[in-house]
Amino acid sequence: MRPLLAATALLVAACQKASPPQGAERSTPSAQPVTIRMVYGSEKKTWLEEQLRFFEASNPRTSSGRAIRVEARALGSGEGAEGIARGTLQPHVFSPASSAYLTLLNRAWLSTAGRTQPIAGAAEPLVLSPVVIAMWKPMAEALGWPGKPLGWSDLIAVNAGGKGWAAHGRPEWGAFKLGHTHPEFSNSGLLSVLAEAYAGAGKARGLTTQDLSAKRTRDFIVRVEGSIVHYGESTGFFAEKMLARGPGYLSAAVLYENLVIESYGKAGAAFPLVAIYPVEGTFWSDHPYAVLDAPWVGGEEKEAALRLQQFLRARPAQERALALGFRPADPSLPMGVPIDAGHGVDPKQPQTLLEVPDAAILEALLDTWRATKKSADVILVFDKSGSMEGAPLAAAKAGARKFLETLGDRDQATLLFFDQEVYAAVGPLPLDRGRAELLQRVDQVSAGGGTSLYEATRTAYVLADQRARADPGRIHAVVVMTDGKDESSKLTFEGLRAELSHPEREAPVKVFTIAFGARAQKDILAQIAEAAQGKSAAGDLDTIVGIYRDMGAFF
Repeated sequence: MRPLLAATALLVAACQKASPPQGAERSTPSAQPVTIRMVYGSEKKTWLEEQLRFFEASNPRTSSGRAIRVEARALGSGEGAEGIARGTLQPHVFSPASSAYLTLLNRAWLSTAGRTQPIAGAAEPLVLSPVVIAMWKPMAEALGWPGKPLGWSDLIAVNAGGKGWAAHGRPEWGAFKLGHTHPEFSNSGLLSVLAEAYAGAGKARGLTTQDLSAKRTRDFIVRVEGSIVHYGESTGFFAEKMLARGPGYLSAAVLYENLVIESYGKAGAAFPLVAIYPVEGTFWSDHPYAVLDAPWVGGEEKEAALRLQQFLRARPAQERALALGFRPADPSLPMGVPIDAGHGVDPKQPQTLLEVPDAAILEALLDTWRATKKSADVILVFDKSGSMEGAPLAAAKAGARKFLETLGDRDQATLLFFDQEVYAAVGPLPLDRGRAELLQRVDQVSAGGGTSLYEATRTAYVLADQRARADPGRIHAVVVMTDGKDESSKLTFEGLRAELSHPEREAPVKVFTIAFGARAQKDILAQIAEAAQGKSAAGDLDTIVGIYRDMGAFF
């Protein structure tokens, strides 16, 4: 057979073999894209979302010719690790804010019977940012910055003796007020408490369970945590609200260096923020990129994930990270603006890096924190009006139960039900003994009547304020849930908001609000929360339990 005829015959045969049956759609290896699911720490959301758009615009493909797509979800590092370990999240790539969460994830993963291999292996960093204490520049200067290296000991000394900033000649600033996230939800919170433990133990590495149980260490953590205004699930929340609410809300917050830099591009701040790199030592937030070794990660997903990793660590993406205030993972890139004094940071810092211990020590650290953290006294305000009848009431009960279960045994809680009336408070009850009674009261409530939201919120606020004055050593807060608008109160919205706004008070009660369902007035509830320096959230039948759980992170 002639070569041309032979080639033609082979081509025809190949086409016939590849043709689908009559009536079926033709498919090719590139018809269905490979979709990479990624869960990542929300701290790098701006940079990562931008780079993912650029990645997909570059038309990336696997070696078999399939297009690569990415579905990325921003979560708190602790929430992401917990979801993967439980199986409620099944990403191909996990990129928390710190490698510490890979350690915790592997420990949780291996605790399930039948699992013998870690799910997260060695991972390279995407970007870097040191954990810092962000402080208003005048307050840092009052402590001796920038000439004097500052640390945790300097911060706890401000409130020693009960004088607060008056000991530094600034009585109008009141007490030193600190914010950091909840260490079980957020990377910066975990590393904050770990840094406190190292400082209390007088070490930079080799932390042991004996160190954590030592009186010296625990007393030190108690003193630091005693300055806490409240906890939270998001480092970004503290950065945003610190800038918006000013020094009366927080004197300092544990943030990432890139968030201090980012603050210089935002208008309206009372003063500039500066980064304090604790003299006792701090950590890099290294944002590792871990391709998971899990049953749902196939060969092509792994190949595609590695292609994405290569893209994110390439020079253009790293240069963009630098422009946004991150330190590049590529050491060959020179650092310059904005990693400079003009943006409140020091490129020569940190000088002392602390060691991240193994998972057993991290778990022991969390146990220590639960025993030493600032305890909370929370009033849970529950809408039982007629519009809550049926599925809404059942979902709200499940959410309230989750909230009460999230609080610690050293906390105490009160229930305040309302419809067109505001009912007598149940509590306060210490949760180590009274949790079961509160859960039972939630389970047994029924719906009916109108909605007296403003009166109920004021009643709870007044009760919380009285308790805050009598017991200032706790976090005092009100959490309000409603599915509708006020229709029964004599008190107006303007009157309520005026009562909640006390900027001159040293430790005002925080009010957190939950707008449940489409009828709830989200804007009104957001204004109520902002007036009392809390937070507002919105949920529906599917999300209300998660919303309540997230609210628990503030305490």
